[in-house]
Amino acid sequence: MDSPPFNFYLSLCFHVVGLCYGKGLLPADSMVGEVSHNVTFTIVNPPSTPFRVVAWTTNGTNVITSGGSGADDIGTGYVGRITLNSTTGSLELRNLVLSDTGEYVVTILAVGQPKEGTATLRVYAPVSKMTITANNIDLVEFNSSVSLSCSSSGTSLSYRWLNGSSEFTASDGVQLDDGNSTLTIVRVTRYDQGPFWCIVSNPINSDNESITLTISYGPENITLKVTPLDVLYGSGSDLTLSCSSESSPPAQFQWALNGELLSNQGPVLRLEKIQANQSGRYSCWAHNTRTLRYQTSEPSDITVLERISSAKLTISPNPPIIEGGSVTLTCDASGSISNRDWRKDGQPLSPSERIIFSEDNKTVSISPLNLTDSGIFLCHLANLLSNENASYNLTVNLKGSTQGGPNVGAIVGGSLGAVAVVAVTAIGVVAAMKKGCFKKITSGGSTVSNTGESSTNGGGKGGNQELNYADITQFQKRDGGSVQLGNLGISSTEYATVRVNNRPGQPT
Repeated sequence: MDSPPFNFYLSLCFHVVGLCYGKGLLPADSMVGEVSHNVTFTIVNPPSTPFRVVAWTTNGTNVITSGGSGADDIGTGYVGRITLNSTTGSLELRNLVLSDTGEYVVTILAVGQPKEGTATLRVYAPVSKMTITANNIDLVEFNSSVSLSCSSSGTSLSYRWLNGSSEFTASDGVQLDDGNSTLTIVRVTRYDQGPFWCIVSNPINSDNESITLTISYGPENITLKVTPLDVLYGSGSDLTLSCSSESSPPAQFQWALNGELLSNQGPVLRLEKIQANQSGRYSCWAHNTRTLRYQTSEPSDITVLERISSAKLTISPNPPIIEGGSVTLTCDASGSISNRDWRKDGQPLSPSERIIFSEDNKTVSISPLNLTDSGIFLCHLANLLSNENASYNLTVNLKGSTQGGPNVGAIVGGSLGAVAVVAVTAIGVVAAMKKGCFKKITSGGSTVSNTGESSTNGGGKGGNQELNYADITQFQKRDGGSVQLGNLGISSTEYATVRVNNRPGQPT
């Protein structure tokens, strides 16, 4: 222990004769220490003469006083923790604790005036045991908020938050609380996924930790792609439709044709050996199970054509077609028909008061018919893949005729219904038709009738009577008169077959 005279002198020098203190014994900068570590107060430019007394104090409390006749005086709490260099006066302080923080003063008494120096020591506990927590991990874009909390052991901690390389500052939509240890984002977006970095530091060290958020969003920006891409496709082609969207979690897809949902699901729809009945507007629907949102793609038109085959042109009614009547021509074929064109005798057929086209050009109706309507009708069918023609040779018969071509005359037998078609008149033969009776009068005067038997005509009563090679020059009228046919001066003879309808024989 120091003797009372020495302590009295030291105290007098410290507190009364302050002007006698020397300056600059210690560095002016503050010193930093870490808990459990050591620090050394180094004397700068110590006195060149031997020391009589060296004393260290902190916050008015003795750390160590050395010199004089007694042993070193070590303050409470410093035993075993300090080492004094008696030559330079420097002090080592070991196993630092937080309470070692303070202002340290050293006084050295040597020959001449005492010298003094001061230094500030700050002791810190290091940053450690960092954690980041989020109050909400089930986030939906525009609908959710999140608070991130950063915690750490250590003293005098400061907090910073970064998203990538950008530092957060308090602003609209961003809040910093509890000394910046808590970050709150209001109404998160997909760009707030992170990673978010919390950086904690003090003068001793720093540490950091990150967290990444999962934020559900979408679906949006749906894209439908068709491979191969073309304007139209032939039947039997293979197509692949693929659908994509921006969505988290990935969207679920379902396909639709002409607005009607199909059973097909998934991002890819494969159409193999596609047929014409599969043509239409294809689209895909995207659904996010987390955001509960739906969105549909722009539709893609797919046109499938079948090659035209088996083209035919038919008419109604069935022949014979009679002047003054009507006829409908129908043009049809297998396959996809995009266009029908009509021609007659090689010239385009145009609509008129008598010629009516259906809306799809499939049929042409003509009424009333003229003899000039006879001719070859042609229908041309086409699509972008193929084309075919179908034709029909239409014959319009003279009114009252049952055969094609021009007619000289026609015979309609009364109750017998017998019909005789005469091409050219003959000479020397008279045929007379009466109710229930038909006679052939030859030039020799013999007569054959349907009421008698004739081995030549091979019939009995009421049987079929065949008059072969009958030269008919006149018809007998009901009133007894007759109608002369042809020119009697013509010597050539054309033959016509006349058949009598089969009916029951008449009483004799």
